[in-house]
Amino acid sequence: MRTERAELPFSWYFLAAAAVSLITSAIHVVAGTPEIMAPLLASTLPPVVKGVFDVMWHQITALLLLGSGASLVAAARPAWRLPVAVLIGGQFALISVLFITLGAMWFSSPWPMPQWVLFGAMTVLLLIGYRRGAA
Repeated sequence: MRTERAELPFSWYFLAAAAVSLITSAIHVVAGTPEIMAPLLASTLPPVVKGVFDVMWHQITALLLLGSGASLVAAARPAWRLPVAVLIGGQFALISVLFITLGAMWFSSPWPMPQWVLFGAMTVLLLIGYRRGAA
């Protein structure tokens, strides 16, 4: 027997995920750019390598802002919650796994690259938000 899910009109979990994503994008741009991109762009790497890194850097900014916007819409629109939880949450989960795995490979610890904590938090908030969307 199938039961219908009664969706809550507003999700504070999706709103929280949107806020964390927005804050993460600000940290990425304000703190990360001078720490990571400035030395990389000042290096003697070939221009094409610098260009690709620059695109990748700004791509992450765009993905974080998109995740924030989609999560914000999903907070108010129940029909958006499953797609956002799966697509944005799945993307953030994979990024967390990358940080943990590559941190372990490069540094024998995930802590030199703690970004996985924020991406993991966003993933958890989106999944809880979807699961608790039923009244």
